[in-house]
Amino acid sequence: MNPLIPSAKTIQIYLPKGNPRGLRLAEMTTRTVRLIEIPRIHIDDFFAMPDANQVGLYFLIGDTDSVEKPLLYVGQTGDLKRRLNQHDDKDFWTRAFVMLSTNNSMTQTHALYIEHKAIATAIEVGRYELKKWK
Repeated sequence: MNPLIPSAKTIQIYLPKGNPRGLRLAEMTTRTVRLIEIPRIHIDDFFAMPDANQVGLYFLIGDTDSVEKPLLYVGQTGDLKRRLNQHDDKDFWTRAFVMLSTNNSMTQTHALYIEHKAIATAIEVGRYELKKWK
């Protein structure tokens, strides 16, 4: 199978509270990765989930008046809940995307590698203004 030729895929989207504007969990049925979209106002709903304590990659996205492109911060952590709580004082972001494994097999080394690749891809695509913190 040529990876450059698109093939059929099934994506399942689950709304844990039934609200399409709330948390949304997306999975490809043949993969072990889950992506969770978290509107900032629903962050506590995510924190109540067992997934919040996993290793994962996260993307904080927000708009700003001073930059033409939306802002993006990419990070990784061994504990998503703890790390996202640390970003509570950063008011630029309005939603987060969290990527984790469905079987809790992602390690910090995996997350570090994926973070590096995600940042490189974001720079290459140029759709977002990357935000950096020390």
